Amino acid sequence: MFEEMPESSFPEFLAAFWAEKGWSTSVQANEDGTYLVGGDKDDGTRGLIGVRPGGDTEIGASEVEDFAAFCDRKGVDVRVMATRGRFTTGARSAADAGDVHLLDPNELASSVREENAEHLVAEHAENGDSGSLLASLPSLPLPVPSGIPSGIPVVPLVVAAVVVFAAVFAGGTVLSFVPFVGAGGGGNAGPAVTAFSLAATENTTATAEWDVRVQDRLRTANNTYQPPPGHSFVLVQLNVTGGDSQIVVRNQDFALSVNGTNYGHQEFENRSQEFRAKQSAVTAGPGESGRILVVFAVPADFDAATLVERASGAGLRFERADLEFAVDQ
Repeated sequence: MFEEMPESSFPEFLAAFWAEKGWSTSVQANEDGTYLVGGDKDDGTRGLIGVRPGGDTEIGASEVEDFAAFCDRKGVDVRVMATRGRFTTGARSAADAGDVHLLDPNELASSVREENAEHLVAEHAENGDSGSLLASLPSLPLPVPSGIPSGIPVVPLVVAAVVVFAAVFAGGTVLSFVPFVGAGGGGNAGPAVTAFSLAATENTTATAEWDVRVQDRLRTANNTYQPPPGHSFVLVQLNVTGGDSQIVVRNQDFALSVNGTNYGHQEFENRSQEFRAKQSAVTAGPGESGRILVVFAVPADFDAATLVERASGAGLRFERADLEFAVDQ
């Protein structure tokens, strides 16, 4: 039933299938070709589908165990893993232990027939890979900006798009699952920007006041940097304060999600010592504070974005504030 469906359409089909059953759904693509389909119901039920769309996929016990453990940590009520490949016997045993429902092509086909959802299969089988959530990822490297005056450093080409959900299933979530979200308040007028942490837990005590600014160039004491053509810089200023224990906050702990694509922090050539210090990691003990500047280069004229602290980060409670930025416009 699913052989003719493009890999990128398979998670979209699963999201649509859930939507017909009353779920509010969202799809997140991972860099390794896997997907997460998140779902919420009006009664507060939370669901998550870990998707491996490849037909030659074999999912073993360890992946199921990791997925179940992640769902336990994030309070996911309905846990599903789906593939067009197969699950091993060990995976099925792990699923029983972790309360994870497994869907291979045969099981999913039976569910489709029971729910009279064949029309969804037909609709998504007709969609080509042009609909892939990964299709909008900029190629590496980014093109060298043309027409830049001599002597002005160009953003190096090695950093472009970095997907937040790098781990197979254990490192990602959807916005509604994350306890500490910051938005609104402070900041200049412009695109709506929110923030959430994949690393925060119910017991998080470390905080980060943050503010965001969008600009078409970045000026430091001795350099002016310009983004690639058609892009803008998004500057995020964070003032972090340690909680019960010492924390370390680094640029690489963050990504910016724009229009379904997640961008890693931007590196710069020929940084002055002063500018380097503003982007350097911050170590803060209990009650101690420090500042860090994170810069992203994203397509210009975007409408909204989300600052994401990766699962490997310190675990921050975000609080939007009106902050002074470490560099000039």
